[in-house]
Amino acid sequence: MKKVEKLYLETFREIRSYIINNGLKPGDMLPTEQAMCERWGVSRNVLREAIKSMELMGMVQACPGRGTQVKDFNLDFIFQNVLFFNMGDPEDDARVREMFGIRKMLELGYMRQAFKALSGEDIAYMRKCAGNIRESWENTGAFSEADREFHMALFRPLKNEVLNSLMEAIWSVDRGFQLERKSPHLAYSVTKHEAIVDALEHYDYRAFAQAMEAHFSSGKYLMSDSYEEF
Repeated sequence: MKKVEKLYLETFREIRSYIINNGLKPGDMLPTEQAMCERWGVSRNVLREAIKSMELMGMVQACPGRGTQVKDFNLDFIFQNVLFFNMGDPEDDARVREMFGIRKMLELGYMRQAFKALSGEDIAYMRKCAGNIRESWENTGAFSEADREFHMALFRPLKNEVLNSLMEAIWSVDRGFQLERKSPHLAYSVTKHEAIVDALEHYDYRAFAQAMEAHFSSGKYLMSDSYEEF
């Protein structure tokens, strides 16, 4: 059993190295099952265990009739499993609060780079996103999806795929635990988003940094037992 388990782990690492060393991109196909078995001298069962683990981690996906395809880099699996195995009440669970604390550190940590990277066209799009947030708030009392797009748009010009994947994974958790309710806090959050865009339009980094800090200053789900949208 230990020998088979070791082979499966070694094969996992070999396939991962093959993907990296050959510069395979999302959508590229791995060699056939027979070719991989011959290449690394393992049985089909060992290879399939390694491939199955890579599928679970979101690294590859099986394409019936075609083979195994490399997937986009994505951390959803890791975050969702952290939640699944540690979840209590979603409104006060420590893992949820910790995960959103990571989001705060990411956004504040990269905000200077984002400020420098945003073009006039990007900022105009962010103004549109801020408008969507206000419209959604006024019509439904919530704005989770508009909020997500606002923050993804802020950092998208950095073209940092790892950062994008982390943020998308965290937002997927946000969608799972969003409490759709109208509150004064959310109304205040609408103006916080608009203040961020105001600073960007005036190309005022100090005001932008202050607006970003203010946006995360309340941190309801980090400091209390109730989780609300930033």
